[in-house]
Amino acid sequence: MMQFITDFADQADILPVVATAACVMGVRGWWRGMWVWCTVIGLALGTMLLLKIAGLYYAWFMQARVFSPSGHVAAAIVTYGGLLVMLLRRVLVRHPVAMLVPLLGVAGVVGYTRWRLQAHTMGEVMVGTCVGCIAGLVLGMKCGPVPRSLWGYMLPCIAGVALLFHGFHLGAEATIRQVFSPEGLFPDHL
Repeated sequence: MMQFITDFADQADILPVVATAACVMGVRGWWRGMWVWCTVIGLALGTMLLLKIAGLYYAWFMQARVFSPSGHVAAAIVTYGGLLVMLLRRVLVRHPVAMLVPLLGVAGVVGYTRWRLQAHTMGEVMVGTCVGCIAGLVLGMKCGPVPRSLWGYMLPCIAGVALLFHGFHLGAEATIRQVFSPEGLFPDHL
């Protein structure tokens, strides 16, 4: 069950969901939402990439265990939690702190699976949670009023794409370690 849940947060599932949501927003003419959605998610995923690279270099320089914040957690929060915040925005906008409820709900579920599967430490899950929640809050505050008609198209499309790509894995962590490994840049370092 843990693997089933965590697979919805793999980049092989998240990226098609993000692209589908952006396309639906564009086709339905909600340009502001599409722009904010793509920008915030791009910044969140980019931040996680930089944090993972920094963790590699920290471990290399300090001869310590690699600290690799959970990209699964951050991506799930900003994507699925962000969609929930947008869906509930009319209610939540009156109480911005209430936007944390759906974001932390997603964080709790996905973070727990990543920790239980021993894919990440609790500290790595917490860093992913912080990045995802900040991005989700920005998304909720900057997206503007969400057209009601959007959800009749958005939810079935996203659910279908999430199920279609469920179980696929991109292996982003291994790719990041291979491409950005300090050993490749500094082979003579002791």
